Amino acid sequence: MKRLLFLLFLVIYSNFLFAQSRGYELSIDAAAGLGVTNLSKYSAGVSIINGYRISEKFAVSLGVGFKYAETLYYYSDDNTLGDYESRDNKYLVPVFLQVKYNLTNGSIAPFIVGDVGYTFDLGRNQNKNLEALFVEPIIGVDFKSKSTTWFVGIGANVQQHHYEHFHISDVIKSSERTIRGFAPTLNLHFGVAF
Repeated sequence: MKRLLFLLFLVIYSNFLFAQSRGYELSIDAAAGLGVTNLSKYSAGVSIINGYRISEKFAVSLGVGFKYAETLYYYSDDNTLGDYESRDNKYLVPVFLQVKYNLTNGSIAPFIVGDVGYTFDLGRNQNKNLEALFVEPIIGVDFKSKSTTWFVGIGANVQQHHYEHFHISDVIKSSERTIRGFAPTLNLHFGVAF
């Protein structure tokens, strides 16, 4: 009888623990980034991430943020005057899906995250060169307490990007073309989840 009661207690207790690890989760994530190429020099932003924790280790979320970035939108090379580039201060709104997996269940738990989303450009410049898809894998560590989880992570954001390239020459006909590619940045993330 004691064994049966003990077993019943364990089943109820484990269900209670599992239930506590599931449900709605709100995160606030602040990030600062440095560009890997000359396409984007730096960025800073904050995101609000609304998610559902499926288990102690796995969560799926939707996020929206505000981001400031400095980026290249115009480049010209002139045989006479030399090279010239124009940069723009971008005000961006990223909207993304986030999948998070904690590698352990402890109070200090390393994690991996995958963000996939689309960036909207709210700036005045008519060249919306960062308004496009992005992905960002992140590795980091959760520091869990009873009611909150603080986290820190490092991410590699790969944002689609384009800029206008002008070739100016007095010998041959000048040309203009759009260069499409990616503007990668390394981001440092700090945040809290409730």
